Amino acid sequence: MEASVRGIVLRRRDSGEADRRLTLLTVEYGKLDVVAKGAKKSASRLAAASEPLTVGTYTLALGRRTKYVTQAALLSGYRNLRRDYDRLSIAVAFAEVAAGVIPWEEPDEGPVDFVERALAAIDGHTRPLAAAVWAQVGLLQMSGFLPDFSGCVVTGLPVREANPFLSPLAGGLMSESAAAGFSDRFRVRSEVVIALLRLGELESPPDNLKFAADCFRALVPFWRTILESPLPCTEAALAELLE
Repeated sequence: MEASVRGIVLRRRDSGEADRRLTLLTVEYGKLDVVAKGAKKSASRLAAASEPLTVGTYTLALGRRTKYVTQAALLSGYRNLRRDYDRLSIAVAFAEVAAGVIPWEEPDEGPVDFVERALAAIDGHTRPLAAAVWAQVGLLQMSGFLPDFSGCVVTGLPVREANPFLSPLAGGLMSESAAAGFSDRFRVRSEVVIALLRLGELESPPDNLKFAADCFRALVPFWRTILESPLPCTEAALAELLE
């Protein structure tokens, strides 16, 4: 049985000598693990369409255990991402957490639409880091994992401190007195908390985001806790921001 789908490649891994295994996000079947036969070969018709952050039309052979890509047509490769290493780095980090948090094989147009809009924003924004942080907040919100930045998650009271605590285990913002029992707590600027709270209310990325790097850094511990898996692309992007 074959099916034609529009998909976004979120992740690519080598499989054997010539194949690639892709995490492919589709409307029709949700997030899929598929094998692109021979895609590692430079002359392969599947080579370009199996690159991460690629949007294409994919013909799938739906086997009982494994799904294979038999044909592909490239629709979008986000050219600015390919020309700008920093832009590419944060886009790949976004795709990495999207691949981790979106559930397997649950057909839904929402995640596909959001991921495409997010990648287009990172690709075209004059301040791509602002777009990337907005995209990560939106992804957390869509998946139901958005931390509570509106007040102390322990007491429910407003937090007025200049450098409050965040805790992934607690689920968000905490006052200094409430944070004592959480070993994963870390301090942030109050401006970062305000920015993350407001980003969750926006349908598109802001023109500018003060302390964007600090916002990105504040979200990484939450992704580590939520996904409970290695995040090499996210860690690499964070290290570059801290240089």
